[in-house]
Amino acid sequence: MRFEHVEIERSRRFDYIRRFDYVLMIAVLIISAVGLVFLNSAQYDKYLDHGAKAMTVQVVGLSLGIVSALIISFFDYGNFKKIYMPFYAANLLLMLVVFIPGIGTESGGSRSWLDLGITTYQPSELMKLAMIIFLAYYIEKANNEGLNFKNGCMILGGFLVPLGVVFLQKDLGMALVYIVIFLTMLFVGKIKLRYILSIIAVGLVAVPFVWKFYLNGVRRYRFMGFLDPENELYYDYTLQLRRSLSAISSGGLFGQGVGEGEMNTSNRIIVKLTDMIFTVICEEAGFIGAVAVICIFAFILLRMVRISSKSRDMFGRCIVAGILAMFTFTIFENIGMNIGIMPITGLPLPFVSQGGSAMLTNYIAIGFVLSVSMRRESGLFDT
Repeated sequence: MRFEHVEIERSRRFDYIRRFDYVLMIAVLIISAVGLVFLNSAQYDKYLDHGAKAMTVQVVGLSLGIVSALIISFFDYGNFKKIYMPFYAANLLLMLVVFIPGIGTESGGSRSWLDLGITTYQPSELMKLAMIIFLAYYIEKANNEGLNFKNGCMILGGFLVPLGVVFLQKDLGMALVYIVIFLTMLFVGKIKLRYILSIIAVGLVAVPFVWKFYLNGVRRYRFMGFLDPENELYYDYTLQLRRSLSAISSGGLFGQGVGEGEMNTSNRIIVKLTDMIFTVICEEAGFIGAVAVICIFAFILLRMVRISSKSRDMFGRCIVAGILAMFTFTIFENIGMNIGIMPITGLPLPFVSQGGSAMLTNYIAIGFVLSVSMRRESGLFDT
């Protein structure tokens, strides 16, 4: 890969201190700090070392993420057009490596992890960003040149290839994230509505096949349990949700206190470090704490909406829109499955759930958003 043409702008031409989006960065740091507090509480009684090793991995991921976000923000995001293809190809290759025995590992029924010895890495996380940059490049070309056959094939192929690999990895939650990102970017990228509706129609035709050949065994029973939680046939598959709802209700208005949640400390909340970390927040911080977390997330997402709308070009607008879609769906799905309004898919809560690779990816995404924000048509403090 060649990076010699990707240069940081000289300070005499660009004032980083004045243009840096402190508002967005501070909001993300706040939610990350909240995540560390409750993740530490959730891990304390789960490991013999009270979660010291796991917290070290999380803090390292957070630290690397912050540094990565700051470095990426210093580059003009337009430079990423020069490396979009090798970035995409490298991440796609890593996604395929997970199928090699002894290197790829399986977790929660999905084979989507690489065993790095001291930790694991999920290539499909960073692939989301590679796909976003790839699609943003060709959507901008489609706006400038028209949606010709080549641009249309590149847009569809750039989405369908990683989506197919994610399906092969049996990671339905991640597949849904890819789909939401794709459709959102098409809409924001001003692709004609009839093309978007045609793609949705084809997707709907595929639903029965997904149900028949993909959603089988535990996945199907969990989904049926979501639709009919009172049915005794799915009782074993709704245990995670029932315990989550019980813990949330026990939190009341102000919660039981950090580290004092009865169901948290007794390890009765299933998968509480990733899928159900929001349940821990609800039990220990109560309704007030849960609403505060949701408000912080809402602020971050609304900030991204503003940044996307004020981007100087279609490439930047689509990058932020894709990242916005990624965060919006993941946050909504995670919180929704904790409170029973969405099926359980295993998606973590961004900046909060355990996972070093997810944390690093999320901050790299923020770095891209910061880069676009710093180069908007209007200044940071303009109304």
